[in-house]
Amino acid sequence: MPNDWVQVVHQALKVPGLLVEIYGDLAKPGVQQAGKALGTVLGLGNTVLWPIHWANERSRIYLERNLDNYRARLERIPLDEIVAVPPEIGVPIAEKLTYVRDTKLADLYINLLAKASAADTASKAHPSFVNVINNLSPDEAQLLELFIGARDLEFVTAKWQGPGIYSFAGDLLVAPQHFSNLAFPQNVSAYFANLAGLGLVAINHGRPKADISVYATLEPHWRAQFPPDKAPGPDRTLVLERGVITSTEFGVLFIAACHTR
Repeated sequence: MPNDWVQVVHQALKVPGLLVEIYGDLAKPGVQQAGKALGTVLGLGNTVLWPIHWANERSRIYLERNLDNYRARLERIPLDEIVAVPPEIGVPIAEKLTYVRDTKLADLYINLLAKASAADTASKAHPSFVNVINNLSPDEAQLLELFIGARDLEFVTAKWQGPGIYSFAGDLLVAPQHFSNLAFPQNVSAYFANLAGLGLVAINHGRPKADISVYATLEPHWRAQFPPDKAPGPDRTLVLERGVITSTEFGVLFIAACHTR
């Protein structure tokens, strides 16, 4: 065969009951690109456990769905622009594709794998991004979408202020539309703290956005959630402190590699 990648694809197709059943044949759009991109990963034999997962009906569904979504990402990329995925990225993602069922997390892995597969986007695919995704919940993956096309997000911190003392009523309080569709909206503050711990965002207390008009609806909403009868003492009044959550340079690169197609 004139091209080495063709041989790689045929070797990959020898993995019992796996890629042949998923893709059918090499003529299907995107299959040639997927074979060329994953040739090194498949050649290393790191997918030796795939047939075991394939025998499990649930794992088979996840793997088939995820690999087909990956193929679809590649089908519009010319074959000569496809590059081999580095094993540091491809091997751990290949394993994840056998059991990741949440579509948001699966999309992050697949987008990262697709970016690593194309010459013009491979520089965006950092190996550490795999571990970042490993440490995200589906809700956190959804919150990161707020930073697609935007670098910052306003929030307020609610405090019960008294003479020489204060106590927190709530922190990292963002607009309700940003968390209304989360599985566990009560965990928003913890989610943002985890995103900051992963280096994706920076939390800036006491530093509002330059355009303070964005707090005009945010503050009344949260003030209504903490009426005076909820104060911990008769001498306490509610104080709202403005702040902003900003995506870091690392976070910008992560979103470009994993959240955008």
